[in-house]
Amino acid sequence: MLGSILKTARKAKGMTQQEVADSAGIHVRTYQNYESNKRCPTLDVAARLSEILGVDVRDLAQRQSRSA
Repeated sequence: MLGSILKTARKAKGMTQQEVADSAGIHVRTYQNYESNKRCPTLDVAARLSEILGVDVRDLAQRQSRSA
């Protein structure tokens, strides 16, 4: 699922949820909801997260569409 990809990538980068949220320009609660699969990011936010976390945005988009 999308949340597990985000969480794994974040931990691999040694970042906190707050650091990722700040870097992406989103509220930490919003980011936490992405990791817990309660919400899906927009494509714009997914693109920012992919840059920050070093994850292919296409993989994020595919995971998002599968979980919708």
